[in-house]
Amino acid sequence: MIEALRTKAAKKLAYGALILLIVVDFIIPRHEVHFFGDKIPGFWSLFGFIACVLIIIISKWIGHLGLMQDESYYDE
Repeated sequence: MIEALRTKAAKKLAYGALILLIVVDFIIPRHEVHFFGDKIPGFWSLFGFIACVLIIIISKWIGHLGLMQDESYYDE
């Protein structure tokens, strides 16, 4: 199941969805600007994508720091 998510088709689908969200952000008009990111088209799509990538990278780093043990953990 997980290996199926790593296929080229799945990656193309994810990048296509990101591009679609950015394009839709250009089409939908902004009535009021409440935050500086509201002025930039596609800001929230890119912000969400970058935040997800950072969450994955940081959690893998934390996992490698303390959660993962050597296979010879009990032999020592």
